[in-house]
Amino acid sequence: MSHKILRLLTNRAFVLILAFVAGLVFSNTASSAAVLTMPALAVVLAVSSTQVSVKDFFPLRTMVRPVLMAFLLNYCLLGGLILLLAWQLMPSRDLWVGYVLLAASPPGIAVIPFTYILKGNMKLSLLGTFGVYLLSVPLTPALVYLFTGDAGVSPLRLINTMIFLILLPFIVSQFLNTGKAVQYINKWRGPIINWGFFIVIFSVVGLNQEVFLRQHDVLIPVSIVALASFIAPALSMELMGKKLNIALPERNSYILLSSIKTSAFAAAVGINLFGEVASVPGAVVSAWYALYFIYLGFRGDKINAAQHIPEHITTIETL
Repeated sequence: MSHKILRLLTNRAFVLILAFVAGLVFSNTASSAAVLTMPALAVVLAVSSTQVSVKDFFPLRTMVRPVLMAFLLNYCLLGGLILLLAWQLMPSRDLWVGYVLLAASPPGIAVIPFTYILKGNMKLSLLGTFGVYLLSVPLTPALVYLFTGDAGVSPLRLINTMIFLILLPFIVSQFLNTGKAVQYINKWRGPIINWGFFIVIFSVVGLNQEVFLRQHDVLIPVSIVALASFIAPALSMELMGKKLNIALPERNSYILLSSIKTSAFAAAVGINLFGEVASVPGAVVSAWYALYFIYLGFRGDKINAAQHIPEHITTIETL
């Protein structure tokens, strides 16, 4: 029985769904837990970054293509589509700010594990994702300030947030890589990341309980933008890749890079720097991403079955 409970508590889909439901039911507790969203996200990023070594970035010329592709797909294509749809459909400025945060956020951590599951190009996804993560330290504050103007938060405060959430966790991860701790992190990376995101999703859903349960006039347009922003690029990359005869591993990496943002980052920054309403897009996108990740898991199982490769992973780092 205890083994079954442990498997359930380390199951990606269960943890994400539990976070969403618990946020709706225990909204008062979720409000108190909001102070933990930033530290939880920093832990998630530190644990995720142990998969990357500074040595992976050298020689620097090998990074040019992965980082350029990740930037074009995740910032220009996906981020541009998010801004275009949000500009047309968001009923309030605070919700627009929330989607600006999402568009300006770096690629989702989930790109890396799902690249493995979908037999994608690991080097492309790994170097592209973390290269753009480092670029996002100055880029995200600049984009947020550009598209929100006097939204009430200075660029300096955003830069400090990016340093806390991305640069410092990356530095910590490199120290962890040099010690015995990395053995335990490799074993428990999935559960740590899933439960770190549990805290973020639980908090943002609880703080926005009213939106999810009663304010359908807000929920519907936010969901339309959320769904269209990752379904359209994913389908486009799939069709274009087939038409151009791009190899399946590279095509799957393109699909992931063009469809996944760090929605938990957008939600956490929204709560801490802009207010509860600005966290709604990140929370809603996180909910839809949960279903998208379950679909990607089934797709990976299909690829593995076709190639007669057993899949042993039971947990997946998400969001």
